[in-house]
Amino acid sequence: MHTSPILLSSIFLFCGITASASEKEAIQKETFIFAIEQGDTLRLDKYAVGKADKARPVVLFAFGGGFRGGDRARDSYVSFFHALAEEGYVVVSTDYRTTLSSLTQSPANAQAFVPLLQSAIATATADFYRATRFVVEHSDAWQIDPARIVACGSSAGAITVLQAEYERCRENDAARLLLPEGFHYAGVISFAGAIASAGPLAWEQTPCPLLLFHGDADRIVPYEKAVADGIGLWGSYAICQTLDQTDTPHTFYSVNQAGHEIADRPMADNRPEILAFLARLWSEKPLRLRHIQETTEGEAAEPANYTLEDYIKANL
Repeated sequence: MHTSPILLSSIFLFCGITASASEKEAIQKETFIFAIEQGDTLRLDKYAVGKADKARPVVLFAFGGGFRGGDRARDSYVSFFHALAEEGYVVVSTDYRTTLSSLTQSPANAQAFVPLLQSAIATATADFYRATRFVVEHSDAWQIDPARIVACGSSAGAITVLQAEYERCRENDAARLLLPEGFHYAGVISFAGAIASAGPLAWEQTPCPLLLFHGDADRIVPYEKAVADGIGLWGSYAICQTLDQTDTPHTFYSVNQAGHEIADRPMADNRPEILAFLARLWSEKPLRLRHIQETTEGEAAEPANYTLEDYIKANL
C-alpha cells in the first residue's frame, strides 16, 4: 500500500506531539493526616511533580470559608496548585478547624462576637502551625527546603496565615510551642486577609516579606479595619501602613471598586506576579516596598466605614 508524504508527515507530527506530552511529568497528589485535635482529624494534600534533584520550596495554603467551613481541594484552588507545582513548587493545602460552624444563630452584637472570632482565629492559626511542623518534619522525604516555606491563604485562610506570621513575630505561646525551634516563614501571600488584634497592630519582630491582594469595596473581610472598643480585624490597608513605617518589604495590590472576589481572582489572573514575588524571595536582589493600584470596572466602591456588625452580617 502506498502512503502519501502528507499522511506520513501527519503521523510523525502526531507521534512527536504524543512523545512531548508524555515527557511532561504528571502532578502527584498525596493526602496525609497531620493531627487529631478534639476528635477532629486534620488532613493535608501535597501536590508535586515527581522527584527533584534538589530541595524545593513549599507553598502552604489555607482555604477560605469564614471559619464556618471550606474545602482545601476546591477546584479553583487546585488549578492554582497545579500551576505552582508545574513551576517546581511543592504545594501543601491544609485543613484547620472551623469553630464558627457550631454557631446556631448570629451573636447579638459585636461585643458578643469578638471572643468567638478571636477563638476561631486562634484555633485555625494553631492548626496551621501544626501543619507547618508536619511539613518541616517531612523535609527529607518530600525533598523540600524547610527554610523556603511560604504561607498562603484565601479569605479566612488569608486571615489565618497573616495571623500565623503576626503571632510568630510576637512570640505567642502557640507559635513558640507548635512551630519548630527557630522556624521562620519565607514569605506570606494573602488574598483578602486581615489580622485580629486588641489594639493597633504592633510587630515585635520584623515580619517576612508579604504579598497582599485586597479589593477596597470588600464587604466580607475589611479592607482597612473592623473594630469595636479597639478590638477587631485590621485589613490589608492597615497592615501595609504598619509595614511602611518600618520599611518592611511587601507588595500590596489594592484593587479599586473590587469586592471579595479578590479572595480568589488573583490565583488565576495574577499568577505571573505571584511567581515573580516568590522568585524574589530567594534572589540576591533586595525586595522593595511596592503599592500597586488596579481598577475594576463597575459601580463605585462603597464607603470604607466597615464595622464588626458588617462582618457578622456578611459571614454568619
